[in-house]
Amino acid sequence: MQARSALSIQRDVIFAIFVREMNARFSTYTFGNIWILLEPLVMMGMFVILFGLRGSGNFGYAEPPIFIMAAYLPFKLLWQGTMRKNISVLSGARGLMGFRQVRMFDLSLARTLVEGGLFVVVATILVVIMEWLGFNAVPGDPLKLFYYCVIFWLFAASFGLLMCVVSSFAREIEKIVSLMTLPLLFISAVLYPMSIVPVKLQKALAVNPLVHANELIREAWFPLYSSPVADIGYLITWMGITMALALASYRLRWQRMIAR
Repeated sequence: MQARSALSIQRDVIFAIFVREMNARFSTYTFGNIWILLEPLVMMGMFVILFGLRGSGNFGYAEPPIFIMAAYLPFKLLWQGTMRKNISVLSGARGLMGFRQVRMFDLSLARTLVEGGLFVVVATILVVIMEWLGFNAVPGDPLKLFYYCVIFWLFAASFGLLMCVVSSFAREIEKIVSLMTLPLLFISAVLYPMSIVPVKLQKALAVNPLVHANELIREAWFPLYSSPVADIGYLITWMGITMALALASYRLRWQRMIAR
């Protein structure tokens, strides 16, 4: 019998963990698979109340429900979901360490794939629903949108894995990152475009790489929108540095993390 390669073994391990994560995600709560759609719909409903159903409010280029879908959905699923799943990967990996083929990084990769897949499915369903309701929800440049979302997704996964390693020194780090989620929602251009922010404040907010991610996604979704601060190079730099730090720290620390 021919011996299997290490790559094929890891592929099967990641697939098995992927199926396990999907089952855990949607079997824990009775309405778990419905709530993942209802949450962005609730946020869109709040914007409808604030700005009206068909009016474009202060934005001038997008209907309020579509505006919040384009901004909130990537932040909620790509950033927040992927980051949180990777921060908690250590606690999830402990139950799998009895299998010698499984590594903590396999769980991190599987969870990252789950969150990315959920974003694609949820975004597609919501776009279809909005189009059926009469809104213009189809992104203006889908390929560019996909490119920006992938960078945002990798940045979230890298940051989450890095914080997982850091939290092995101090567990309080995980709580601090969780507490920062709500403030980030307000300072990362999720609920507003940077075009309505005063110029002096734009420079301060643009230090945050999440601002660039949300603005780039907004540009790709709405052809009429041009961000005053979006810089793909800045976002890629943050993603590259964070990924390098995450992988390097994981390689140096993972055995000690599991042994604790």
